[in-house]
Formats: sequence, structure tokens, C-alpha cells
Amino acid sequence: MGQLRKTLTALVAIGLVAGGAGFLVFAHKVGTLAPAENARADAIVVLTGDEERISTGVRLMVEGRARRLLISGVHPATRVPTELKRRIEGSDSARKALVGCCVDIGHDALNTIGNADEAREWVHAHGFGSIIVVTSAYHMLRSLAEFARAMPEIEIIAYPVTTSRSLRIDDWWRHWPTARLLAAEYVKLLGSSVRFGLGRIINPTGTALRPAEPPSAAASVRTGR
Repeated sequence: MGQLRKTLTALVAIGLVAGGAGFLVFAHKVGTLAPAENARADAIVVLTGDEERISTGVRLMVEGRARRLLISGVHPATRVPTELKRRIEGSDSARKALVGCCVDIGHDALNTIGNADEAREWVHAHGFGSIIVVTSAYHMLRSLAEFARAMPEIEIIAYPVTTSRSLRIDDWWRHWPTARLLAAEYVKLLGSSVRFGLGRIINPTGTALRPAEPPSAAASVRTGR
């Protein structure tokens, strides 16, 4: 019994050390993430959560980085089209034209897993082969894991953004709210990594696993309608 207790204690200690080391690597990675220069793809997917994410996605569209934009996880009651128009420079007609032709709103996703699944349906519906994912830097690694799980055959380009002035990623260890956020995100990332690994075991060829049902209408609604 004493030997078993020692073994369990040693395993717990190893787990804590490994987990702590993994968290430090994660926090460092978040602090060094940067948008890819001149990133271009077939389409852009913005994950809602912070205002800067949407404005960044719109800016990339205006710069001609992609042909179409999906804003995933929008609350049904949110008047996103109006908000988007305010973020697009130029005349009212230019704003209306861009939003009406090239921006889609997704209302189905409730979390990051839902974002990935909603984006997969949208990507497959339009036949895209590459996407730029726009989300907060602290949220990017988990998002990439979920998107890679949902659509392993699609090229995914990360475009992390700095979202809140109240966060201090560079010296997170001195700022409890930032440290707490990173710790919570790290735990969620571990879960995403497990799902990604299981997905590779179940589908080792990386072939797209299409949904059994047709894409939902919400994933392909045009804001101009």
C-alpha cells in the first residue's frame, strides 16, 4: 500500500510539472504570435468575442486578402450588418456593396467547437480550399486545433489580434486577470488537443468528414438579404 501511494504521488508530481511546463510554453507562444504578413486565402473566418476581431476581418476584406468573409457565432439579435458598415471606409454604396456581396453571418455557433463546425459547412458549401482565421491571440491556438480537427484538408492561416487593453500578455505573471484567462484557455486547449488527436486516429487519411445533413441556412445567409 505504501509503494502504491508513493507511485501515485510521483505520478501526480510528474503531471503537475509537465502541466506547468506546458502552460509556460503556451503562455510564451501566445505572447509571440503575430499575423502572417501579406496573408491571403480564399476566405476569412472571424470568430466573435471581441470587437477588434470583426474590424480586423473587415479590414482584410477591404485590402483584398480574400473573396468572402464569415462572421461565426453571432447572436441572433445582434444587428451585425449595421455594425459592419460603420467599420468599412468609403461611401455608403461601397459599404453596402461589400457587405451585401461578400459577407456572411453565422448564428449557430455557441463556442469554439461550434465555430469550427459552422465554418466547415460554410467552407464546403462555397468550395474554398484555404481560409484566414481571425481571433484573439490568446484564443488562436485552441481555434487552430478545432479548425484542423473539423477540416483537416483545408489550409488554415492564423491571423491573431490583440483584443483588450486590460490584458497584459507580455508580463502575464504580474497580472492576475491575464494569468487566470491564460490558465483557463490552456485547460481548454488540452481538451481541443485531445479531440484533434482522436480525430486523426479515427480519420488518419485527413479526408474531410462532411456533415450528414446539408449546410444550415444560417451558415450561408447573406447579410444583404
